[in-house]
Amino acid sequence: MPRSHRPPPAAQRPASSASNAAEPKPEGGSLATTFKIFLLFAGLMVKVPVGLYFSCKLLLFQSLLLLSPDDSGFYATIVAVVGLHVVLSVFVFIVWKEGWPDWRENKDE
Repeated sequence: MPRSHRPPPAAQRPASSASNAAEPKPEGGSLATTFKIFLLFAGLMVKVPVGLYFSCKLLLFQSLLLLSPDDSGFYATIVAVVGLHVVLSVFVFIVWKEGWPDWRENKDE
C-alpha cells in the first residue's frame, strides 16, 4: 500500500520545534500548483522558440527586411534562443519566489 502524502494527525506529531520547522507545511495543493507551473513552462519552452523562429524568419526578416533565407534563418535563430532564455529565467524566478517564504521563516528562527 503506498504511503500517504498527508501529514500525520496532530496527536502523533513530535513536540520538538526543530522537527516542526523541517516538516513541509500543508498548503492545500502546493504540489499540484507546482506541477501545473512546470507543465505550463515545459510547453512554453517548446512553443516560444519555435514560434519566434518561424514568425521572425518569415514575417520580420524575409518580408519586411528583405533578407536572404540563410541570413533570416541565422537571425531568427538568435531571436529564438533569446526567447528561450527569457522563458527559462521567468521559470527560475517563479520557482525561486515560491520557495522564498519558507526560507525566510527558517532563517529568522
